[in-house]
Amino acid sequence: MRDSSVGDAPRLRLEALEVRFDISFAGSGASELAESVGAAWEWCLLDPAYDEAEAEGRSHRLTLVLEPDVDRLSKPVESGSLFGQDLPTIMDRLSPMLTRIAVTERHQDLIMFHACAVADPATGDTVVLYGPSGTGKTTLARTLCTDLVYLSDETAGVAPDLRVVPYVKPLSIIVTPGDGLKEQVSPSRLGLMRPGDLTYRLRGLVQLRRDPDHRGDAVLEPLATVDGLPELVAQTSYTRQMERPLHRLAELAHRVGGVRRVRPGRRHDQRRSGQYPARPGTAACLLGQLRGPA
Repeated sequence: MRDSSVGDAPRLRLEALEVRFDISFAGSGASELAESVGAAWEWCLLDPAYDEAEAEGRSHRLTLVLEPDVDRLSKPVESGSLFGQDLPTIMDRLSPMLTRIAVTERHQDLIMFHACAVADPATGDTVVLYGPSGTGKTTLARTLCTDLVYLSDETAGVAPDLRVVPYVKPLSIIVTPGDGLKEQVSPSRLGLMRPGDLTYRLRGLVQLRRDPDHRGDAVLEPLATVDGLPELVAQTSYTRQMERPLHRLAELAHRVGGVRRVRPGRRHDQRRSGQYPARPGTAACLLGQLRGPA
């Protein structure tokens, strides 16, 4: 939502993991930056009915500064600022900044996984696919979520009642191999399915595993809890602040029928990149096999 009046500094309000942000833009590139953030984060923008007075004191206030002029950029800026000389750099840094703040605020009431989350559009049944960077979470979300609901490509927050909190951030996509910056692409630009009015509940936990020698369709295999737990712990935020984290995560896994592991499918003519092919029925098959007990 763009709240700026003519002549005012550009301003946007958005939400990440149900944490609200009030973002102001400054510098000679303020308008361009605001437009880019608004386009990439469009699914996270707050509704026009958002009540500023009601939210006073509950929003994180940030200032983003785009200023190519080094001399002007060197002037002191207020705390809570993100600044840079070029648009791609600021856009790349904004996503982890917002995620870090939101995860920190929600760590006491949500279990948060380094994962992508996809859901059945008819039932709200949700699968969380977790793994370290490079295991294909964004690629998987991009592939499956033309048929499934996109909930996140990076951070999945799960409440005690198994509700999964949508975090419909832009997807962070590597455009040029070897480039340290990722393009922040709106899920609507990729044709992904947007969350509706359903409540999304966790029905499956899946560990992602790269297997460069695997050919054909994705393979799902059950894991004993003792085998699945180490990586689950490694991909969970704030485990040191949890009470009995191993027991808590093992209980969560038990509630959704255990942990499974997936080796990504790949056609024989694909490069050795572990890409997930967009095959008909893959999404439905995944959810059909992973639905656990309520």
